[in-house]
Amino acid sequence: MLLDREEPLEILVVDDRQDNLDDMQELLEAIEQPVHCVDSGAEALEYLAQGHVGLVLLDVQMPRMDGFEVARRMRADPHTRFTPIIFVSGMAQTDEILGQGYGAGAMDFIAKPVQPAMLLHKVRALLEHEQYRRDLRRMSLQLERERAFNASILDNTAEGILVVGDDGRIRFANPAITRMLGCQEGELTGSELLSWVDVPGHLQWQESSFYEHWRRREHLRLHDANLHTRGGGVVPVALSCSPLPDDAHGMILLALDMSRVRDLHHQLEALAITDALTGLLNRRGFLQELQASISRHQRTGQKAALLYLDLDGFKHINDTLGHERGDQVLRQVSVQLKACLRPYDRLARIGGDEFTVILDSLSDPAEAASVAQKLIQQVVSEGAGEGGQPGLGVSIGIACLPTDGSSVEDLLRAADTAMYAAKRGGRRQYRFYETDLCPQN
Repeated sequence: MLLDREEPLEILVVDDRQDNLDDMQELLEAIEQPVHCVDSGAEALEYLAQGHVGLVLLDVQMPRMDGFEVARRMRADPHTRFTPIIFVSGMAQTDEILGQGYGAGAMDFIAKPVQPAMLLHKVRALLEHEQYRRDLRRMSLQLERERAFNASILDNTAEGILVVGDDGRIRFANPAITRMLGCQEGELTGSELLSWVDVPGHLQWQESSFYEHWRRREHLRLHDANLHTRGGGVVPVALSCSPLPDDAHGMILLALDMSRVRDLHHQLEALAITDALTGLLNRRGFLQELQASISRHQRTGQKAALLYLDLDGFKHINDTLGHERGDQVLRQVSVQLKACLRPYDRLARIGGDEFTVILDSLSDPAEAASVAQKLIQQVVSEGAGEGGQPGLGVSIGIACLPTDGSSVEDLLRAADTAMYAAKRGGRRQYRFYETDLCPQN
């Protein structure tokens, strides 16, 4: 069952003791997500069939059906195969018990009595992961629906249709292809096919794959092609070309507009490299951008710098004010950091309270130092404590390309080392990796 994005995921608690259910219900109020409690494995499986559950907290020792059996049945059911399971049990966590639990499909094992902070942190993390997985699945299903829709158009010949002669000139164009290319009625007729297809260089008709496949009486399918519009734009299309009977001396070409499908692909790609909490690049997106910066340097000699940022005082906020307040602080800091950077600088959150900045087109390391100082001042001034709480700060390590490394691993290691040097030096400051070569604060 596919959920709407607005419907919150539920936490299902399964335990045969009512006092444990009551305690867990009270503890999970901090999550602000719906919680449903049942006292048997059979009831759990029945409730899971409704499709609302995003996480299961499952006791192991229960009469009639223990937690291991519930987990195995969940993993055997396509609707609950990927639903996260945390075993919460008073059993000794021996290698045998842990092996049995993880083998049954658990993602984690927590001993009773539970530590509230640890449990709440893991519940939040798994719920976020499950929501992210469902969002990806929803978008993938939407993409599949678009593909099926486009396939149905092909079946009903509602796509763009061109008839092309063996000389490469268009003999017929239906209204769909005319609209697709922004042409007037009859404008395509008589023109050369290759003048509308995006092909490399000045390819002659007899050298084209269209002509070669027609000559061999073979079908040609191009799933990632582009057609030029009359106004100078480009339309992404899937092309299918088939030879007509011999006496027709030509071929029929079907063009399917793939604009919406490509847009969905781009959305999926963007989702995969975006941090869900802040909207910045995530670690995967950051690594891609850093590799791209290294490649630009290899081509052009363009210098760059990597800034590795770690928040000072953030752990205290998380421990005293809670993870929800911590998430709010991370979002605020993201906005503050972005305000100090140029539009083409790349800011990422790579995990926890760690951020990175890639600065390209640098003429001198002092430029990186200037940016780092602005970031430190911004976080200190905007993140001052409220109600007697200590304020935030940020420690920054700087690695320069190419002096401190020419690979992703080397630059990350250098910037991380410099960041820890800044923390050891008193926090709320920056350090270059090679202090004997680069300027310091």
